[in-house]
Amino acid sequence: MPTLEQLQLFLATVETGSFSAAARRLNKVQSAVSQQIINMEIDCDQQLFDRSGRYPVLTQAGQILLPQAKAVIAQHLRLKSLISTLDAGLPQQFRLAIDEGVPFTELSQHLSLFADKYPQMQLELRTLPSKEIIELVRQQNVDMGVIFSEEIYPQQIDFESLGSVKFEPVVSPLHPLARETMSNLDQLKLHRQLAIGSKQGQQWSVQAEHSPQLWLADSYYALLDLAKSGFGWALLPEHLVQDALAQEQLRPIPLTMEQIGWIANVDLIQHSSVNQEVSRVFRQILSAAIA
Repeated sequence: MPTLEQLQLFLATVETGSFSAAARRLNKVQSAVSQQIINMEIDCDQQLFDRSGRYPVLTQAGQILLPQAKAVIAQHLRLKSLISTLDAGLPQQFRLAIDEGVPFTELSQHLSLFADKYPQMQLELRTLPSKEIIELVRQQNVDMGVIFSEEIYPQQIDFESLGSVKFEPVVSPLHPLARETMSNLDQLKLHRQLAIGSKQGQQWSVQAEHSPQLWLADSYYALLDLAKSGFGWALLPEHLVQDALAQEQLRPIPLTMEQIGWIANVDLIQHSSVNQEVSRVFRQILSAAIA
């Protein structure tokens, strides 16, 4: 069975085109490289290089062995990286939950920072309502969350502001609210409201109940679809309704005296026990990614 060193010398010879170039790359003498390749051929009972020309050329057996040699070396590098991670006391995974109402359209463009710094660390991304994210962070089932701000957080949760998102009151063009101009918010009580609520029935504290007729969903996209279908009016993140407004699938609710749209603050939250090194990397990523 070839040793790891032999596989490394074999791959270096293939990549550099000669035994002497492989020796220079690996800071070894040429005779040592040549002898190790010969030993590898003996162990494999196959000739791996044709040496009849000026430079060694892979034989058919060598070509078959090459991808497996690359895989073994790559796995060895991953193992070394994993051991380094263990030695540094870093977690094996990082779990991030984001409220889908927050416009992280450029998140994937910034995740290379995490991938490059922690190539062996598993990343788990989840999309949940803010209320659920807070509870998961409190229970340490999620390491970090991006949510719409709450006035009070559990004691063990740290937070910082990331920015803000504008919300727009919208309704279907076929809905009665689209055809009347309202002078006060009491008129909304006559029509069904579509609002965000978690699986546990919790509502986001900022999204107040303006109507006794209430339909809840745990997804802004579900509310968007319900609003376009005319089932009620909703307050939705501006970036989610832009296309529907442009295509006249939705309309802003016409208000003359009062406005119920608002700017909602966005917070980054994490449990106080989260690894601070990984946390700093993700705070940098999220600060750059929020639209």
